[in-house]
Amino acid sequence: MAGGNLSPRQKMINMMYLVLTALLALNVSKEVLNSFFEVNTGVVRTTTNFTSKNMETYNDFTAAAELNPVKAGPFRDQALAVKREADAIVNFIQELKYNLVLAVDKSVFLGQYKGLDGEIIDGNETELSWEKLSKEQKILPIANLSNKENRDMSGQTLVISGKATSLKEQINSFRKNMLAIAGNNEVLNFNIISALNTDDKNGKGGSSKVSWENYNFLDMPAVGALTLLSKMQSDVRNSEADIIKLLRENIDAGSLKFTSAEGIQIPTSTFVLRGDSFRSQIFISAKDTTQDPLIYVGEFDSIGPGQYEMVGDYDTIDVVNGKGMFSRRANVTGMQNWGGLISMKTESGTKTYPFTGSYLVANKTAVVSPVKMNILYLEVDNPLQISVPGFSAGEITASITNGSIAPVKKSSGEYNARPSKKGKASVTLYTKIDNKRTKMGSVEFRVKEVPPPKARVPLAKKAGGVLMIEKTKMLNSGGVLADLENFDFEGVRYIITSYRLTGMYKGEQMKRETTSGGGFTKDMLNIIKNTKIGNTLTISNIKAKRVDIKNSKERQLDPLVLEIK
Repeated sequence: MAGGNLSPRQKMINMMYLVLTALLALNVSKEVLNSFFEVNTGVVRTTTNFTSKNMETYNDFTAAAELNPVKAGPFRDQALAVKREADAIVNFIQELKYNLVLAVDKSVFLGQYKGLDGEIIDGNETELSWEKLSKEQKILPIANLSNKENRDMSGQTLVISGKATSLKEQINSFRKNMLAIAGNNEVLNFNIISALNTDDKNGKGGSSKVSWENYNFLDMPAVGALTLLSKMQSDVRNSEADIIKLLRENIDAGSLKFTSAEGIQIPTSTFVLRGDSFRSQIFISAKDTTQDPLIYVGEFDSIGPGQYEMVGDYDTIDVVNGKGMFSRRANVTGMQNWGGLISMKTESGTKTYPFTGSYLVANKTAVVSPVKMNILYLEVDNPLQISVPGFSAGEITASITNGSIAPVKKSSGEYNARPSKKGKASVTLYTKIDNKRTKMGSVEFRVKEVPPPKARVPLAKKAGGVLMIEKTKMLNSGGVLADLENFDFEGVRYIITSYRLTGMYKGEQMKRETTSGGGFTKDMLNIIKNTKIGNTLTISNIKAKRVDIKNSKERQLDPLVLEIK
């Protein structure tokens, strides 16, 4: 999928697909799943752009056929046949996407999920079946998916229903027809086969084959299946664009006129990790193949209708075969805007076309979320490390629904959360986008009490499952302590408030003494002195209290049995 002479946009989509399938193979957290709906939105936007560009080409076919129906008419008819077949597959996939979201969420938001004020647009939500939607509704993008982690409905609505097999058959038929038009064009054949591949996949270890349907949709999180379906729509539109471009080139240049041109920049990716490079191709969409344009990257300004000039410092980009290759190392996180001018000589003089773009730079991060251990402890400073991809730690603020949260070292995203009551606590992160405080997501935690301590007598040691201690060491130990074992939070402290010691006095009768506090009383020391070696002493009814916070309650601890040696 990474080899061959693929177009930059196809490379970008394929790379997104590889990252998606790799991450979905892991048991990722909700935060990661949420990010994939944003990937889906980006793929849908790319597909919309493909469709718009393709429509411009179809309009050119129509204009050319009107001027020369004998020469351009057959190519127009062939191009429109490609359009009908591509439209049928894209619409079928849109129906699959709609039915998947409807099955998962019981309703579907079409067009837009939230307004400018951040409120949910209830009027865009529908529970209608696909058949009852209007034509206008059927072409609207799906704006939201709530139950992104659902793994059942993808298999039920796509695999078990046979819809995925039907989709596979349609893609295979489309691929066959497109390859027939491509003929001996090796580059185009490779691109079509790569984009529309429905071969079975190797299973784990390569031992057995997994069907294309099961590989893509069985036991797949709903957001993953939705994104893969959107990618397939994009692949179909991309192949359609390549084929109609070939058909367009088969018409004599004098018969197919282009009346406008625009500057285009196509990045390999708009999401860049810090330290990596942002790369993009820059070109004019309707260029003269006999000459290369001049490309400048930097700030520019308008000096009149359709006229522009560069301002300040700027770079001149090398151009090969009409395309400028641009690369810039990403050293600063956040959204980065860029652009420039493309200058081209025409019969009526030099024309200048502006272009703009943006890309998101994020720090390299690894996210591992222990789903079963999302716990905060009551009245303890719980250290948290927070981050939002694409934003520096200093741009992020945090709030909590239970207790308080405060930065320890904000520049590195280090915070302490201190819940004040048992139950749950939700930590929400915010950043500023366009000078507006924007919620970036929430993580819910369970709030539990600090675990009880363990009672112990200093110098006592376990031997064969029994606590043993020399009489002299017992007398010098001073009493009973309360220790928190394997609890790594600082500042938590318990003391013994009372207990009872029971032992055999001079080997004749049992004696027991009770005390307040953790030390041995005089009577307790007398019992210890007069017990025989081999006898046991029992410390029971032990109570302890946490003293680093106010109004804590006593907690009952497990008894101790010590054998005197």
